[in-house]
Amino acid sequence: MVSSLPACPDCQNGYQPDDNYCRKCGMYLAALRDTAIVPAPAAELPARQPRQRAALPAPVKKAATAMAVGTALQIGVSLTGKYLARQAGKQAVNAVVGNRSKPRRQPAPAQQVTPAAQHPAADPFPYAAAVSETVVVRRTWIRR
Repeated sequence: MVSSLPACPDCQNGYQPDDNYCRKCGMYLAALRDTAIVPAPAAELPARQPRQRAALPAPVKKAATAMAVGTALQIGVSLTGKYLARQAGKQAVNAVVGNRSKPRRQPAPAQQVTPAAQHPAADPFPYAAAVSETVVVRRTWIRR
């Protein structure tokens, strides 16, 4: 049985003349309609195999790959940012605590005041650092 279906120039898979895209590789076939259709080779084209559930069309595979790369980049940048913020916080704490390790001059006994009376509205955690992160993921589906 010789198939009269034209063959995709990219993957040599047969396609219907009214198909816009190849069902195997995703090549845009509508542009080939105005050109002369090359006759199929003398050898019979292999019969189409039933689609496996895991097999996806090429455009979907490309989109999935792009999303995976983008997600990996976002995660990598996020982790790098967290690491750099943590290192900066450690350096800041070490700089402040390092200054404390130097011997201080003791004030005269008459000048000592109680810590509560010194600064009543003082920050209870003067060496703490806060890191805030916002992650926004937006998925848009456009159907035509």
